[in-house]
Amino acid sequence: MGVTDQPQDLLTLVRDLQRQVTELRRRSLYNAAISSGGLEVRTPDAAVVVRAGQLGDTDEYGVEMRRRDGTLQARFWDTPGGGGWWSLHDEQGRICVSNDSASGRGLATPYLTWDWMPWSQVTTPPLATTSAAFEIVARCHAQLQNPRIRLLLIAKTDADTTGEVILAQGSTVISGVLSVQAAANNYLWLTATVDGDMFDAGYIDLQARRTAGTGTVRLAIAWCAGVQS
Repeated sequence: MGVTDQPQDLLTLVRDLQRQVTELRRRSLYNAAISSGGLEVRTPDAAVVVRAGQLGDTDEYGVEMRRRDGTLQARFWDTPGGGGWWSLHDEQGRICVSNDSASGRGLATPYLTWDWMPWSQVTTPPLATTSAAFEIVARCHAQLQNPRIRLLLIAKTDADTTGEVILAQGSTVISGVLSVQAAANNYLWLTATVDGDMFDAGYIDLQARRTAGTGTVRLAIAWCAGVQS
């Protein structure tokens, strides 16, 4: 004998489906626009980890990210009239990296070093070679973090002398060949892609040779840093 659904059973089913659809809509957000107030992303234990929109009681808008313990992790703000600033913070809330919003150019933190050298080494670079074959004139040691290395060299040669400079890891040349002209007395850039994995410890050699003439090829490393690809 068949069983016929009762109207009350159908009504219960419809209400249950309606409740599920409402719950799905509540959990989804599509094409939302916010002109005041903001949105929060919370963990299951109700910790606010992302806040977007109007930040605080000011007329500033942006995105703020926090750790589960409430400490500030990152902040990106746009101030009235344009501009704005961003910052990355450590576990104590101190700023580690930020832009220079006052000038609108470059970083505010961290403070980056400027390299100094004796004037005598600028006028007479201390790294010298007269070899016709590449020889090591300097070596740097580092733990790999950036994929490339870049040097600013001071190059000086005698009137009849030319040379070439390379960067090498062991027996592997990692840079292009940098030519040094006769009677040179200038600054030259040399960049190379470093071989190895992140946090590998290693060394890179600066090698030079004389390609023509009877004088000396002289070099000084004015600046060096790891850089991006």
